[in-house]
Amino acid sequence: MQNKNPLVTIITVVRNAEDTIVRTLHSASTQKNVNFEVLVWDGLSTDRTVEKIKTFGDRIRLFSGRDSGVYDAMNKAIPLARGKWILFLNADDYFLHPYALEKLVIPTSDSKLDYICGEAKMFFGLKRWKPKTLTDFDFLIGNPSNHQAYLCKKEIYTKLKGFNTKFRYSADVDFMFRVIQKGYVGKKIQDPIVHYSLGGLSTKNVDKGVLELESIMAHFLNVDLEFAREARLVFHEGRSPRNDFLEKLSSMKLSESQWRQILMYFGRKVSVESTSLATQRFSSCKVFLIRMMKKTVFLILSLLPKRVL
Repeated sequence: MQNKNPLVTIITVVRNAEDTIVRTLHSASTQKNVNFEVLVWDGLSTDRTVEKIKTFGDRIRLFSGRDSGVYDAMNKAIPLARGKWILFLNADDYFLHPYALEKLVIPTSDSKLDYICGEAKMFFGLKRWKPKTLTDFDFLIGNPSNHQAYLCKKEIYTKLKGFNTKFRYSADVDFMFRVIQKGYVGKKIQDPIVHYSLGGLSTKNVDKGVLELESIMAHFLNVDLEFAREARLVFHEGRSPRNDFLEKLSSMKLSESQWRQILMYFGRKVSVESTSLATQRFSSCKVFLIRMMKKTVFLILSLLPKRVL
């Protein structure tokens, strides 16, 4: 509900999403047991999006203006938020139930916490996107959390100057990495919060998005793109590491927390030296097939109407 002094601001940025915006805003405006407001930044839609937003009346704070893309729109919306905490809910996504936001808000009673991450459901609810470690080990893995299940203090968005708009698909990852790098404290909760649509900008441009993600990883690790790509394939996709990768990894100046997670990871795996060539090739083939399956699924979903995702 709209309030002059809300605890949470739910921000939705939108342009031409008439098929999905009602579902998104209904899920946001009907959240229970939380003092919140819903703020919409519309990037001058040319379809019936604004007309549909206005049917919610004063339950929604609506702002319209020109922006240069999703992350620029988010940056423009941040100063308008009245809440102490901010959650971004894309115009294709929605809360899973009326008590979803409450699940994220309950831990905010701990004054030491700066952000809270929940889970997202994807692919018609068949897959769950769980937060990763929320430590700088994530620089070796990739995206720490689904951004629609990421509740963060407004003051942090302000201090870190929001999103870096040079990134078109993964500026949220860059922001979450900066939050970790600055030492802000986060918490994971084991509850699905939102349904994440696979028909949005990043999933329609999955190859470009992955390349951008890997460039962000390379920046935070201070390594080349090839090493960042292999790190993601090893630590996230499960590919057996090559010897030259392990040699470079062992020579890097990593943090104590990164080394701790690396040792834990390889402690659960068969060492590459004791892995047969056949096993290594099977691992590589498995990773390749999984990647091809993902690309096929994303291609199919990109062709479906957003309202069915």
